[in-house]
Amino acid sequence: MAVDNNSTTTTTGPKTIRKLGPSEHYSSSRHHLGIYRCVTVAVRHFHPQPSPLLQGTQISPAFFAALASIVKDQPILRVGITGEESSNAHWTHIPQVDLRDHVSVELVPCETVQEYEDKIAERQGWEQDQKWQNLETRSPWRITILRPSSDNESVLKELGGQEDVFLFFHHALMDGTSGREFHEMLLSALAAHQNQDKDFSTVLSFPEPPSLNEPLEDAVNFTFSWRFMLGVLWNHYGPRFLKPKPQPVWNAKPYNFSLPYKTRIKPIDISPETLSVLLEACRKHSVTLTALLHSLVLTSLATRLSSSPAESPAFFSGTPISLRPYLAKKPDDMDKTSASPPLRCLVSTCFHQFSPATVSALRAPNADINALIWENAAQAKKDLATKLALIPRDDIVAMLKYVSNWMEFWRKRDGMPRSESWEISNVGVLKSAETTDSPRATRMLFSNGAMAAGPPIGVDVASVAGSKLTLSVSYQDKVVDDELVEQLRSDLRGYAEKLAETGTSFV
Repeated sequence: MAVDNNSTTTTTGPKTIRKLGPSEHYSSSRHHLGIYRCVTVAVRHFHPQPSPLLQGTQISPAFFAALASIVKDQPILRVGITGEESSNAHWTHIPQVDLRDHVSVELVPCETVQEYEDKIAERQGWEQDQKWQNLETRSPWRITILRPSSDNESVLKELGGQEDVFLFFHHALMDGTSGREFHEMLLSALAAHQNQDKDFSTVLSFPEPPSLNEPLEDAVNFTFSWRFMLGVLWNHYGPRFLKPKPQPVWNAKPYNFSLPYKTRIKPIDISPETLSVLLEACRKHSVTLTALLHSLVLTSLATRLSSSPAESPAFFSGTPISLRPYLAKKPDDMDKTSASPPLRCLVSTCFHQFSPATVSALRAPNADINALIWENAAQAKKDLATKLALIPRDDIVAMLKYVSNWMEFWRKRDGMPRSESWEISNVGVLKSAETTDSPRATRMLFSNGAMAAGPPIGVDVASVAGSKLTLSVSYQDKVVDDELVEQLRSDLRGYAEKLAETGTSFV
């Protein structure tokens, strides 16, 4: 259901539409403090018939026409935010959107294919470090198109016809799943507007404020049990001396909001052939790919950190999950003001505990690592199944409405130990129709960026139908050792390749 409440006009600023919901405030406050800045979903486009436009920094009329159709269809792409520094932030009406303010093209000089890939990852990290400016009057999303440029003919031949289209956005606007859906809309719109060859006006006018979807907390009918409510209250307000000592977990370094915010991105590409073997093995063992990845990250960190067991006796991880299946009103029942599903943020989290006994078993001299990997994957799958069966009951996201001061909420956490060891976020499979004239997707790279107020390591998962799977290992510079991340990256790639080679073994 679309709502347009709390709409007001001020004499000193833009017209406001409605107040941000609690989970939207959660994201806006993090951005204001600079401890979480944006989400990124990048898709590699391959053009079957490379255009001369790909050799320069020009943007085609067809691209602007395609993008305009999405902006017109999706209200969340034409609103701003005012009052981010407070707990009274509001969405603002932006009556005019110039697409040129949201799209740029850059050439990436490279002498090898690997140099191009490294620069793509570096650029993704850099973009995620930028804070949004002029939030009240410019919607916080942008597209950066990167195109390879080289004096090496063999490199240009290998990279010819491709460009990487990056979508960056404020997390209050959308989640990773919506980022994937945006790219699906863009590919479809590019096919529909491929014959647009005349100059296209990039200035779009929206004289009337849009009707935004209701906040997450109103879109899902959350309920609470007394046991859950009492547990939350006890956890936050109960005397510390009456509580059992919490199980220590590896969490790198405590929250430190004074550290420079610098995101490091380490991608891992998994070939379609290797991915097929992984998925078949998951089906055989009745687990999901996400659950298996949790187990593989656990295996890597447990063994790599085995020389310091006192600092890593156990692990605690999280999985963001989409709340779309739990909307009180299903998409078919909603207002038909949009040709596509509304882009929005609808996320909760499932947590996974890996006990000292689980970790010790992996570190044992004669450990059956392959059996333990599937055993721990089954536990992660069970955690997810239990959480999904419980929603919308007893979900911590619905408790965010009780936070009255977001700035104080975060500042109290500065210097505290992190509660999680890592997070695995999977936005699923991008569907890219095979076309003869319009671009098709060959790779999707998704990343959350450094989580200065969250787990030290993020492993973000995305794939393109019929193509490769790409993992993005992200972390904040100086919070996690580069060597450990490179070891994790090497292990994840090695586990996948070894299983593809043997069919049964990860190690």
